[in-house]
Amino acid sequence: MQELEKKQITPVELAAAMMQLTMKSIENNWDTLQPALLAYLSPPVLTMAKEDELVREAYLAALALEIYCIPHAFDEETARLVSLGMGKVMASDNLAEHRLSESITQYYLPRLAAVAQREPADLALELVREGTRILYERIELPLKPVDPGTSLLWARLFPFVVGIVG
Repeated sequence: MQELEKKQITPVELAAAMMQLTMKSIENNWDTLQPALLAYLSPPVLTMAKEDELVREAYLAALALEIYCIPHAFDEETARLVSLGMGKVMASDNLAEHRLSESITQYYLPRLAAVAQREPADLALELVREGTRILYERIELPLKPVDPGTSLLWARLFPFVVGIVG
């Protein structure tokens, strides 16, 4: 029997696939989060512009968590290649104009690194909590409580983020 040649997936293809899966996950789960978002809008109407803004923020949170976790998810060489691929995809003409990396680098990565330095017992859980905290802080909803601990939005947002980053 002839051995079939296996096509090797490139780091750029892997990074692009990870990004597409994340966006698809957001789209598939968005309906579960919308009612909670509406409760914090005045009037409770989610315009297309506001929805785009909120989806973008959710995508940034998920993407930041994925980028931060690449070294933990792969062996050293694969992580290096996937990180390079992610950088190329984010610098591509299609994504560069959205300036995703600036927000990720400025808001997410330093705080995620601080969580890892504390060496929590469950690093993955604490990273997702911190990513969700940052997302909660960044989303602009006029009726959102300052303290996420007293918010229905937090109760809906945290499982949403867990679901989209898998």
